[in-house]
Amino acid sequence: MIARSALGKILVFSVFFIGIGTGALLDTAYRTRVSRAGNDGDRRGGEHGLSPQERAKRDLDRMGQYLGLDQNQKEQIAKIQDETRGEFRALREKTDPEFKALREKVDPQFKAIEERSRARIGAILNAEQRRKWEEVRAQRQNNGRGRPGPRSGDRTDKSNRPDKQ
Repeated sequence: MIARSALGKILVFSVFFIGIGTGALLDTAYRTRVSRAGNDGDRRGGEHGLSPQERAKRDLDRMGQYLGLDQNQKEQIAKIQDETRGEFRALREKTDPEFKALREKVDPQFKAIEERSRARIGAILNAEQRRKWEEVRAQRQNNGRGRPGPRSGDRTDKSNRPDKQ
């Protein structure tokens, strides 16, 4: 009887200490991962840890590959996108978050900047590139994706998906 009681106590303490050890190990792993993520300099923790500049370059590269842009077109589009970002940033800085009522007044200005940018980019593209670009834009509006061109693993024909019937 005493042996059973001692064995039970040993088992309970063993489980308890294994739990402590597991908790300490997981805490260390978590803290290491969080501190590593925090040491990325000016990264904001955005998509896949890319900075806004890196994300913009990646998106331009994808757009260039998908549309078949030449280097001159890429440079012109990059310049337009940089100028557009600057216009958006300046407009955002003018609109203080405390003044939500201004949003109604400012939204048309954001849309105007966006439309000017689209018109300028459209003027650079040839007819086939423009068709593809418009197709990608239409897809973005329908499903909220903000990146040009197909992704690996994306289906090219989504009309046969069972969840869309």
